[in-house]
Amino acid sequence: MQDQHKLRRLSAQDAVYTHTHKQPTSMLASLWSWYISWAIPGLGMFSEAYIIFSLGLTKPLQKAMFPTCFKTHDACPEAITHVQNYIQLCGIIAGMLAFGALGDYMGRRWGSRIVASIMLSGTILLTFSPLVPNPATFLNFYIFAATWYGFGVGGEYPMASASAAERSQSDEALRHRRGEQVVLTFSGQGMGNFVNGCVILIMMAWFGMTGPTLDPTKARDVISIQFAVGAAVSVFMVLWRWFKLKESEVWEAEKHDFDEITENELHKGKRYLTLNAFANFWPRLAATSMAWVANDFAFYGNKLFQSTFIALLYPKATEFERMQWTVLNSAVSLMGYFCAAALIDKKWYGRCRMQNVGFLMMFVLFLICGVAFPTLTASEAGLRAFQFLYFFSSFWNQFGPNCTTWLVAAEVFPTDVRGTFQGISAAMGKVGAIIADIVFGYVSTRTTFYMSAAFGLAGALVTWLFLPDTTGLSLDELDRMAKYMLSNEFEHYHGEAVNPKHLSTWERYVLKWHRHYDPEMDRKHKAIQLAKSMGKELSALEKEVLSKC
Repeated sequence: MQDQHKLRRLSAQDAVYTHTHKQPTSMLASLWSWYISWAIPGLGMFSEAYIIFSLGLTKPLQKAMFPTCFKTHDACPEAITHVQNYIQLCGIIAGMLAFGALGDYMGRRWGSRIVASIMLSGTILLTFSPLVPNPATFLNFYIFAATWYGFGVGGEYPMASASAAERSQSDEALRHRRGEQVVLTFSGQGMGNFVNGCVILIMMAWFGMTGPTLDPTKARDVISIQFAVGAAVSVFMVLWRWFKLKESEVWEAEKHDFDEITENELHKGKRYLTLNAFANFWPRLAATSMAWVANDFAFYGNKLFQSTFIALLYPKATEFERMQWTVLNSAVSLMGYFCAAALIDKKWYGRCRMQNVGFLMMFVLFLICGVAFPTLTASEAGLRAFQFLYFFSSFWNQFGPNCTTWLVAAEVFPTDVRGTFQGISAAMGKVGAIIADIVFGYVSTRTTFYMSAAFGLAGALVTWLFLPDTTGLSLDELDRMAKYMLSNEFEHYHGEAVNPKHLSTWERYVLKWHRHYDPEMDRKHKAIQLAKSMGKELSALEKEVLSKC
């Protein structure tokens, strides 16, 4: 080691945070504390699913409200009506990239406040959009409002996931349940999808739209009211974040350490840190990005075209009856989120295995749907089997890659670039959703299942090759390894972050990071670094250790 004192300046161990976990006084208080610990942070994802997935659910209502726009296309070009699906995803991608980087620069609190405010303004615009009388004007107004809302949603992804992971890291009582807390926060997405379906179903029943035809005026009212419910949730979310939300202690600690390192050693600032992270963590970025592409191709493709699939499963049912089955499917999916939260921190299952099993199950189930498609759609018994396969694939999507991709993108990168890289990964996932939205509109339903199966298999292969397993690994330890990399001393890092069990196949057999793993040497390094942090002089043993570096 050229500068023997450099080792002493590197982080020694987990940071000490000021947050203290208040112990509830009763079982009811304990349950309530557990619930709000993830439900309130998950409101952004609740709003995201509530609004975004309503696209697929309200298409029949849009057709009833403006048939000249969405059926005969006399008032609106067919190509423009289809734009409403993927233009919103373009707004989401822009938000992910912008606020992922801004969140690393300005902090999690301000980033969360801004994106929540954008989402609120977007839901208000969407609420009033059905009141526009002209169909062409409605469509343009609706597309603008949805895209603006999507821009806020995009920022919510890196903000919510990074905040949830770091909140668990800074609370000793939750540190060993980090995956559970992050996935439960993300389960707000499943709850939003379920509640949106319930609200639409209740409104249809309230307005008497349970028969074979839908009234245009009542359809307009249902669309507007269900958006208004989403706006009410956004109001609470904005107020909470502006008056109650605190900054991430993990982000604050790492920002202080990074500023000290750059001031004393590198003089190169944030740009150097990002380039350094790209150089060292690109295989992980490939894993989080490509797996998200594979997942969102199947997940969003099925959600955006959910009304089409439900109509195929229940060809003789009314729209009201199909909405009932849609709500049931959402309930099945929601169970997948909670199952994922229950097992995500178990060392015998964990992140990688859950993602791989989920992808492989999606591959098998979608392949069966494709191969047996004529048989499954030829009889009542076949349709019941088809229903089971479709619902079961939704369960494994949540109890697998839809939850894990959101989680691991917030865990496998250091804190200083966590938002940036999570935003990039999520944006790539939405590229997969756009591909699905475009392609699914031009191919047969049977082909969509074949394609979804292929993406499931590709996701499993990417996971096996590039994704490390961070189950049980402290975020502080990952940040510690990143500091060694930042100081060009990675070969002298011997801690848990290069333990073979926490490395991907690529990192073990190609990069060979596991060669540096030496718990005993790492213990001595930590002792030296701790001595420096306490202002002690080097001992004879510490000098001997340094001389061997």
